[in-house]
Amino acid sequence: MATMLRARYPIVAVAAAALALLVVDPPFDLRDFSDAGQRMLDGRLDGIYDSGWNQAGPLQFLLSRLLMLGSSGGAPATPVTMAVNVALALGAMALVRRLTTARGAGAALRETAAGLLAVLWLALPVPWEGHPPEMLIPGLWAYAMVLHDRKRTATSAVILGLSVAIAPWAILGFPCLLAVAGLGRAIRSGLLAAGAGVAAYLPFVLSGHFGMFHHVWTVDPDTLVHLLLPDLVAVTWPLRLVQAVLVAGGCAAVAYRFRGQRVVWAAAPAAALLIRLVSDPVSLRYYWGPVAVATVGVFALAERGRRQGLALGLGYLAAMSGLLGGQVAGSVGCLAGLLVVLLSSPRISSTLVEPSDTVVAPSA
Repeated sequence: MATMLRARYPIVAVAAAALALLVVDPPFDLRDFSDAGQRMLDGRLDGIYDSGWNQAGPLQFLLSRLLMLGSSGGAPATPVTMAVNVALALGAMALVRRLTTARGAGAALRETAAGLLAVLWLALPVPWEGHPPEMLIPGLWAYAMVLHDRKRTATSAVILGLSVAIAPWAILGFPCLLAVAGLGRAIRSGLLAAGAGVAAYLPFVLSGHFGMFHHVWTVDPDTLVHLLLPDLVAVTWPLRLVQAVLVAGGCAAVAYRFRGQRVVWAAAPAAALLIRLVSDPVSLRYYWGPVAVATVGVFALAERGRRQGLALGLGYLAAMSGLLGGQVAGSVGCLAGLLVVLLSSPRISSTLVEPSDTVVAPSA
């Protein structure tokens, strides 16, 4: 056991790289997004948003082009999938190592648990079900919260704007700022961030070919929307705005209620992502990709003791929900698990900078 713990990083890296060999099916839309990225690099903005099917952002196009370097088909080249898998798995372990104050065997066990959780996600295989750049979004939300807490408001707004440049739905996480700011300051920063995000789409609007808002989503039969509104066959942008209010409201409630607890830095993004899953009219497994990042973050930020064990359980529950494909039941269960983590008795929370920094008492 001790030998395995000492070799935990190489073992997890090898496992993550090996799982990349299981990626045989082309991820949803990745080739089309990559082609759009190449059109951008060629200076041809027309044709990218002509039809409403394309709901990704320009930054996602460029990142997709990067992921498709060396590819001869619809899927990324094997060296690329290996590199991304290893980076995600080791990144999860490094995040836990960075944010824990434990040392010795306890720290090693915690890092190993995070690595195994990441490997489980990669076995699904997330992120290669589709839209892998969107896994960056919860990380950008959390980083924007860190910057905002450090009074770097403009930089925080730019980071949030970058998340919207990956996908428009990233605006749903802006209420995360309520964990580190009052309502007035959070609204001002959110408006600045929204302006930065909109700026990324303006060149396409000005090109005269922008049909994003013409898209209509067919309601899948295994969604909550179908259960509540069985006669509804399609969802348009006005109904998406109703969903946005629900998701943003839930995110705001978690961010504000549990402000002062360090776990909220990941819990607020997780809440937004899970409520989005519950309320979405479309059922797709790659929606769990950003949830994977957020739940690993919850475990990394959970203090030692019962809360840490509950956070690890939440991570595995989310992974199994993604594996089994139960989007509604799985996301509801994960939301309940997230609330259990948040309501469990926390230790005295500390800032994200260094374990030796000033201790801050939780407000809840």
